[in-house]
Amino acid sequence: MAIRLLFIFFVAILGGFFYISIYNGDRVSFHFSSSSLVELAIYQLIILSFSFGAAMVILATMINDITTASKTWRKRREQHRRKTAQDRTMKAAELVQRGMLSEAVAELTRSLSVNKDDREALELLASAHEEMGNYLEAVKALAKVKQVDPSYLLVYFRLATLYRKMNDHEAALAALKAVEATEGENPRAWKEIRDIHIARGDMVAAYAEQKKLIRHNGKDATSKDNALFIALRYEKAIVRMKTGKADDAERRLRDIIKEEPAFCPAYTALSKYMCDRDINEATEILIHGFRATRNPIFLIRLEDLCIETERPQSMIRIYSNLQQEFPSDYDVNLFMGKFFLRLEMIDEGLEQLLKAETLEPDHESLHVLLAEAFRRRNRFESACKHYQRAFGYKRRYLIPFHCNICGSSTIKWTHRCPDCGEWNSYSIDHGNNKYAIAATIR
Repeated sequence: MAIRLLFIFFVAILGGFFYISIYNGDRVSFHFSSSSLVELAIYQLIILSFSFGAAMVILATMINDITTASKTWRKRREQHRRKTAQDRTMKAAELVQRGMLSEAVAELTRSLSVNKDDREALELLASAHEEMGNYLEAVKALAKVKQVDPSYLLVYFRLATLYRKMNDHEAALAALKAVEATEGENPRAWKEIRDIHIARGDMVAAYAEQKKLIRHNGKDATSKDNALFIALRYEKAIVRMKTGKADDAERRLRDIIKEEPAFCPAYTALSKYMCDRDINEATEILIHGFRATRNPIFLIRLEDLCIETERPQSMIRIYSNLQQEFPSDYDVNLFMGKFFLRLEMIDEGLEQLLKAETLEPDHESLHVLLAEAFRRRNRFESACKHYQRAFGYKRRYLIPFHCNICGSSTIKWTHRCPDCGEWNSYSIDHGNNKYAIAATIR
């Protein structure tokens, strides 16, 4: 349209110049060289000048229109390609939800060939590869996301998770440290760094991260966070003990006992350390631990300590005092009877086990011990009855422990469950005969 208007305007001006030329016939001489001469009328010169300028304007306008049209076409084409790529990404998201991961990866690859910086497609591609177990490909996709938007912190957490699945803890720590360097204080990063240190067995570093969390949360710290902090303080004390800093370790263990009297590992570790210095104090620590927690592990440790130091009478006195202090405590009566059997004091042991039976009559561990006591007294019929009541229970004299968190069982008590990783979670497992099948004597 603009070119047409310019052309009409040009024709109109040209006609005007022809009309003026009728009344202006003067000519002007132009020398191009010493021998070249051209004479032009004034109106001719004006017409030529105007024509040249108009042609330049028309040409420039045409070039501009062509360029604009080309840009518009390319823009529309790019928009169409991006729209197609977005449709592919949406389709891929549906395929991921339906579990068609290979098809989703193919769609996302096509989409990213058009828009390689599409963060949504890259994240979805990483998720698909992760579900397929292609962790390295997932890492590559997330690395591109990080390049597209370095301030997008979620990608660092996802990378850390992938690195942990690949057992590359150093790379996971580097990703999380990048978050910490960006924000300064990031409790989520601290938690994940702590968990990595725990998985690696680096309890001192884990303690440092948990300490930052506790300080950050202050009074809002959860009971679980505080419990974990106590556990990591204990682990740091054990490390101190192993590295020769026994006095510092002892102080830390005593502080834990004072602040958290129910934390059994602190008592057992401290008593073990005190055995080489003062047997009586080690014994008192274990007794204190039982009074504070009523956990039978202290009775087991007391028995072992008294037997190792050849002081069985001291253990009998301890049991007698505890029985007076806690007359209705099933474990005191049971373990006292078990200890008598260990010393071949059958009658005394049988008496204590029968007392325990009046308190908790349905525990298999009790019936196994009663059966053993009656067997040693050659009272086979009574022994057989108690074995029947403990039907299905393995014939062993060690009473197992079970984890209160995951339920795993073990004969040997330990401060931390090897299955779920929780500290201070073991308690005695006496079992029950809820599902026992009645048996008859043949």
